[in-house]
Amino acid sequence: MTSRWAILKSLKRWSIALAWIGAMAGTASALFLHSLDQVTLFRETHPWIIALLPIGGFAIGWLYHFYGHSRGRSVEAGSALIIDEVHDPRNVLPARMAPFIFFGTIVTHLLGGSAGREGTAVQIGASLADRLSGPLGLKAGSRRTLLLCGMSAGFASVFGTPFAGAVFGLEVLTRGRSNSFAILPCFISA
Repeated sequence: MTSRWAILKSLKRWSIALAWIGAMAGTASALFLHSLDQVTLFRETHPWIIALLPIGGFAIGWLYHFYGHSRGRSVEAGSALIIDEVHDPRNVLPARMAPFIFFGTIVTHLLGGSAGREGTAVQIGASLADRLSGPLGLKAGSRRTLLLCGMSAGFASVFGTPFAGAVFGLEVLTRGRSNSFAILPCFISA
């Protein structure tokens, strides 16, 4: 009887976490895509702003260099930091990762620079999902699944492709190793 209650408790906890991950990633992606539309419209109607790209690039780099560190970890590593945490979960991703990548990408697009949406969405999704690992008291294996779910949700929400998002989270970043427990959570969060 005790194991049944433990399973139900775990199922409830994961259901709530996956709903939060999907909602957070979806909301962040909606805000991100709307912001991209707005800055693109502004740039297209004010072509002179492209001249500010070197200044904007320097400012973003300066902010990352001086303020992008938390407990010895730098958000400059971006997706590589997330991949490292998926493969060897040790430390929670820096909270500043999501706002840094969000605003860095928006400013880059505003000034006519080239920055992809998928990396931004994956980093935001994983960073926001990792905020739940502390309150949920997750150990390394469960935290790995949580990060994969955040990545899946971020990718899926920015492109509107839940299946591709789930597959992205499972295949691309697990390097061929399967995590059978992560399959359903990644699909649900995506």
